[in-house]
Amino acid sequence: MARLSAPPMRVHGDELLYAARKILNIAPGIRGYGRMVSALLPCLTGVGCLYQAVATALDRRRYPPPGRLLKIDGTDVHFHATDRRGAPTVVLETGLGGMSSAWGWIQPEVAKFARVVSYDRAGLGWSAPDDLPRTALTVARRLRALLHDGDVEGPYVLVGHSMGGMFMRYFADQYPADVAGMVLIDAAHPDQHKRSPAIRRHMRSGFRMLRSVPLLAGLGYVRMTGFFSSWAVGLPERHAAEAEAFLSSYTHLKTTRDESLAWDAVCAEVRSTGRLGDRPLAVVSAGKDVLPGSHELQSELAALSSRSIHLTVEGADHVTLVTHRQHAMAVVDAIRQVVQMADR
Repeated sequence: MARLSAPPMRVHGDELLYAARKILNIAPGIRGYGRMVSALLPCLTGVGCLYQAVATALDRRRYPPPGRLLKIDGTDVHFHATDRRGAPTVVLETGLGGMSSAWGWIQPEVAKFARVVSYDRAGLGWSAPDDLPRTALTVARRLRALLHDGDVEGPYVLVGHSMGGMFMRYFADQYPADVAGMVLIDAAHPDQHKRSPAIRRHMRSGFRMLRSVPLLAGLGYVRMTGFFSSWAVGLPERHAAEAEAFLSSYTHLKTTRDESLAWDAVCAEVRSTGRLGDRPLAVVSAGKDVLPGSHELQSELAALSSRSIHLTVEGADHVTLVTHRQHAMAVVDAIRQVVQMADR
C-alpha cells in the first residue's frame, strides 16, 4: 500500500476560521462576531473552489497525456506503450493513488530491452472516471481489453507496485495463458492488515485521512499546501510536475479514496487466487521504514512461484523504490531478470 503519511495539518475549518478572525481584527468587539465569521467562511471556501477549478484547467493544458486515450467500456483510458517489439511485453500497474507518471525512471529503462506499457486506471491520471466497482475483476478485465485494443499482444510480464501487485496477481489468475512472469514491487499482501497490528494501524490512519481528502482537494487546500507533493519527489522533472498536478486533482484523489474503500473486497478476491507455478517471479522489497511483519509477508509472496528471486533494496522505502532513480534501477534489473527467465 502506498504510504499515506503526511505532514501534520491544522483542520481545514480551523484554517478558515483563523483567516476570518484575521480579517475581523480590524473591528474587535463588534456584536454579531460569530454570525460574521459564519458568513465569511463560505466566501473563503468559494475562493478556494475557484482557485482549484482554474488551476485544474491550467494543468490540463500544461500536461497533455503522453500516450493515447482508448475507449474501454465507454470510458477514456490513458495508455502509454513504447514502440519496441518482441515478447514478452512488460505491463506496469501502479499502487493506490498512483498514475503512469510514477514510472518516469522505470519505463524508459525497461524500453531499452522490452516493449513496456503503462496506463492509468479509471479516474486516475489522464483516464476519465466511471461508475464501475473498484474490484480486482474490473481492473483485470479492463486491462486485458486495453491491451487488446492497444494492439499489445502477450505474453506479458506483469509488474505491480503496492496495491497494484494484488491487481496483477488477480489478472494472472484470470488469464494464466497470457502471463509469462511477474514482478512485485513492495506489493500488498491480502492478509497484511489481519496479521500485523502495526500495518493495520498504519492503514487505518491513512484510510481515515483519505476520507476527507476529496473535500480538501475541492476547496483548494491540498493544492495550496502541496499536501501530497512528497509522493512525486525524486521523479524526473516532467513526471514529477505531472504527478504533483494530479495529486492535487479532486477526481484523482476521490478515486484514490474510493479504491481505499474497496480494499477489503480486493483482498478477498486475491485470497481466492492460485500460485504462479514455475512462471518466473521477482519480489522487490523496501529496506527502509519497514513495519513489523512486512518481511515475513514479502517472503510469502516470493513463495508464490517455484522460480523466484527476492531482493531487498536497502535505503529504499515503499515510495522511493519507484520514485528515486538509484532505487528504481534495482527494480529495472529485477524486471530484466524476469524477462530473460521468461524468454528461455
